[in-house]
Amino acid sequence: MKVEEILEWLEGQGYAYAFTGKTDVEIEGFSSLANYRENTITWIKNEKNYHNAGRIDGVACAVVQRGVKTDYTTVIEADNSKEVFFAILRNFWGEKRVEGSVGEGTVLSEEAAIDPTVIIGCNCTITGNVVIGAHTMIGHNVVIQGRVKIGENCYIQSGAVIGTDGFGFSKDSETKHWTRVEHFGGVEIGNDVFIASQVSIERGTIDNTVIGNGVKLESHTLIAHNNEIGEDTIIISSALYGSVKVGARSYIAGSTIENQMVIGDDTVIGMGSVVNTPIGDHVIAYGTPARVIRENDSGL
Repeated sequence: MKVEEILEWLEGQGYAYAFTGKTDVEIEGFSSLANYRENTITWIKNEKNYHNAGRIDGVACAVVQRGVKTDYTTVIEADNSKEVFFAILRNFWGEKRVEGSVGEGTVLSEEAAIDPTVIIGCNCTITGNVVIGAHTMIGHNVVIQGRVKIGENCYIQSGAVIGTDGFGFSKDSETKHWTRVEHFGGVEIGNDVFIASQVSIERGTIDNTVIGNGVKLESHTLIAHNNEIGEDTIIISSALYGSVKVGARSYIAGSTIENQMVIGDDTVIGMGSVVNTPIGDHVIAYGTPARVIRENDSGL
């Protein structure tokens, strides 16, 4: 493949960029700048990245963040260099998936309403009144059950479990035995949501558990019954117990959130925290128990 093919594809996709160099340079793959391989395309995200790599002779083509100065001759410069570089990789070297495909061993209930563009992996179980929107991709061994609505352009990785009853028990006043609280709610998941492997999202007891548009959930995250997660929030390997409400654009890393806690908009909860009191908007909080440290000017 020649550089001109990459440029033609970028033009067709509407990406803004500036190019210098030769369009007939052969590209045989991709590599990082730190481990550069001959005749590949690479990415330079900032000056530090460039200088730390040292002098590399013969870089075939580099996607460079606008404003970063290099001595390479064939350069695609863009304001959003990361987006451009990974779009190139995805198109020319990414796994090719067929929309509307269902993997071997997958069970789909007759009630499920699944858009014809959805991709579903092997050995999944999708049962109940499940609705899945266009261009959503589901990995292998995923369980989705009950009343679950999933939006468009979502990515659910292998091993996720969505729509099961939460861990809800009440003690019988006479026998003192724990009795399971039956759940009647569902799960609502917005558009452009990423759900990593081993994530568990429990359905609500009465109302729905709600995951807003653009939410990203890292592996081993628990979203317990009745949680409400605001749009564009990121939650990394954390446990959010029952009836937690998190605002929009917040960031929670490796933390435990007690049931019925409220976390505001644009707030960061630092790694290893235990939240047992409400946390407001636009702040950074961490610790055990978590306390507000300062206003959130981190850009997260």
